Amino acid sequence: MPELLVATLSAASGSGGTGQISLFKTDGALTGVAEHATTKTVPHPSFAAWSARRSKLYVTSEIANGQGRVTAVSVSTAGLTAESHAATGGNAAVHISLDRRENFLFVANYQTQPEAGPLSIAIFSLEADGSVGRLTGHAEHDGHGPDRARQQGPHCHFVSISPDNRLLAAIDLGTDSLHFYRFDAANGTIALAFHLKLPPGSGPRHAVFHPSRPLIYVTGELASSLMSVSFDVHAQTAELLASEPATARDTEVRNYPSGISISPEGHCVLAANRGADTIATFWTDPETGIARLKSETDCGGAFPRAIRFDATGRYLAVANQKSDTVCVFGWDFASGQLSPRPILSWPVPAPLDVAFLQPE
Repeated sequence: MPELLVATLSAASGSGGTGQISLFKTDGALTGVAEHATTKTVPHPSFAAWSARRSKLYVTSEIANGQGRVTAVSVSTAGLTAESHAATGGNAAVHISLDRRENFLFVANYQTQPEAGPLSIAIFSLEADGSVGRLTGHAEHDGHGPDRARQQGPHCHFVSISPDNRLLAAIDLGTDSLHFYRFDAANGTIALAFHLKLPPGSGPRHAVFHPSRPLIYVTGELASSLMSVSFDVHAQTAELLASEPATARDTEVRNYPSGISISPEGHCVLAANRGADTIATFWTDPETGIARLKSETDCGGAFPRAIRFDATGRYLAVANQKSDTVCVFGWDFASGQLSPRPILSWPVPAPLDVAFLQPE
């Protein structure tokens, strides 16, 4: 079992978090966990990307009324050390990822305002020592959606590179849009290739590429949906194949899908449901690629915000924000099912994200 790192929401945001990043180690028998290190030097941590080659964690700061930020955090036997940081050119930096070579950072800014900057997407180079380098590329979104409370303007919520490191996908919750950018891995720049308007009011949040097929799966936060999208790089087109309910549970509260992950071979897509408090497992059709709901597993807490597989695909970690717990489930490749209950669970104040720290 690898180490786990958990970023938690700052208490200043009113959600009960402590604004800390903690590193936990599990024992080999998966019967216990201990906090190895913690730091409170990164304000409002929201999402993290791990670079095994550099032994660094890159963390966004979701600052709602000021400049968003990305910070490099060194991970060593001595603990966690916040090092270099950079302004992201927008408010509320909510998502971060690395290119496949771990040379560039992609950051999504949820809000764009004059006092903070107009950038929906910011791209930074990484220096030889792993520190955050210069801004190499960016993009600005515009428009709005039909939900006046949540879609009054662009709200980029997710950025991630394709498996071949050539196509950057950006999800905009505020405009119901999926943007595809050509990525130049030599200099860290992007250019819009094509985009897809998703169903009005769907409020797309996060997405995951299929590991070997031209498919991407998107959670619809506002419509409680899981959308299957195909794309053709040469034709520069994308198509919505299907939109499925994210949960089959009949809940008294509204359901908001959040994090999404895919099994290593691409046979199953998993999505977290905040409201139903489940992890939904979708099986992907081998011919069409459409993801269909197969089963749901109680998340082991309340309001699961983020989920991630480890590198082996044997374990799935869940950050349950409103129950102050992190859970780890087992994953069975043969059946395509999660373990019915967590194999490990421990308290963490208002966890927003969870990441397995795999060695290089």
